[in-house]
Amino acid sequence: MKLFTWLFTKITFTCTFCEAVQTIPVRRIHAFERFHCLADGQPVLIHCPKCRQGVQCPSPYRCATGQFVLVDPAHPPKNAFIHDRY
Repeated sequence: MKLFTWLFTKITFTCTFCEAVQTIPVRRIHAFERFHCLADGQPVLIHCPKCRQGVQCPSPYRCATGQFVLVDPAHPPKNAFIHDRY
């Protein structure tokens, strides 16, 4: 990924319960994946900060190791890392 693109590309996270949306820079997600030593292609899900009942699923993106990550909001993967607060 080119540096300029990597600095400004954002991932959209959408809640499965209240449809709340937040965007997070891909560089923060990559740093988070490396910090927590996540497996290749393991997605990061976030507990919704607005309703606290749903989980925010990311739009398709490439993880820090370069694998394509695609999450189906109706059936989140069992190996997903669920972050409590962002």
